[in-house]
Amino acid sequence: MSVTFREIEKPEYSQMQDFLYNAAFVPPGAEPFPREIVFEPEVYIYIDGFGDKPGDLGVVAEKDGNIIGMAWTRIIPAYGHIDDETPELATSVLSEYRGCGVGTLLMSRLFDLLRERGFSRTSLSVQKKNAAVRFYHRLGYKTIRENDEDFIMVKELGVTIRELTIEDAAGLAEIVSNKKVLDNMDDIPNPGRIEDSEDFIRACLNENDPKIARAICYNGHLIGWIGVIRRENIRRLTGEMGYYIAEDYWGKGIMTEAVKLMCAYIFENTDIVRIFAEPYAFNAASCRVLEKAGFQFEGLLRQNAVKNEKIIDMKLYAIVKHQWAEAAQ
Repeated sequence: MSVTFREIEKPEYSQMQDFLYNAAFVPPGAEPFPREIVFEPEVYIYIDGFGDKPGDLGVVAEKDGNIIGMAWTRIIPAYGHIDDETPELATSVLSEYRGCGVGTLLMSRLFDLLRERGFSRTSLSVQKKNAAVRFYHRLGYKTIRENDEDFIMVKELGVTIRELTIEDAAGLAEIVSNKKVLDNMDDIPNPGRIEDSEDFIRACLNENDPKIARAICYNGHLIGWIGVIRRENIRRLTGEMGYYIAEDYWGKGIMTEAVKLMCAYIFENTDIVRIFAEPYAFNAASCRVLEKAGFQFEGLLRQNAVKNEKIIDMKLYAIVKHQWAEAAQ
């Protein structure tokens, strides 16, 4: 399916009314709302005079010249308002295009736009009975408060993944020169040598290399690496994930967010249907990262590695595409 994602244009503001109506959650078995609901003051505020306020940003998903999805933000005193610095999000994808990755890519483009404009987070309100709660959790939103019917959620926008460049070599070399980081990785020949990092990056950038590699950044600053290596032969639709970040960023939820972003990229842009990882059994933090990102524990790999002259166990975690797609709906 060929879909393009771009910033909304002023002549398209008039279509926001239809997508706002489409965004209204109707519980299973309930009658749809009358279309006039969009003109209720507490609803119409999401589009009234759009484009005139700071934080009025929007993107569209377009297929064959038709808009099939919209996502936009505003700083307004609405259901998901938390302060005067945080834009609240609204999003809507036509029903026939849900569950196939359009919503995820639409939101990703909007997050990029928010970062470009200097915003550090975004909020939303979602009804507790709405299945989209899982979708927002997968995108990194966290509940900060709730009432009887709704969750108020916030996503920090600091974590991104991008393509590697040769200029990343010095930063990656510095990160892996830390023994605490290296103790949780595969062995590498000369940790800390910039020349070896440059060779590694060149290999990753080679289109014939089986690795799909990305730099992990926080607020624009390089803090680590994540990659998926495609297996071969009968396992050619399976990829093995590896990752690391600098010690200063451990325990902050950053690695979990990077893993989620990488899974979204792999499942939406390649034919890989299964991603697995094999953290050392003693590395409880890495195991927790995978669990929080939706991976399932599949077994203990006994005496599976030699690290620091010790024979150690590893754990097998995996996530498959249909499981990921169901969580995205």
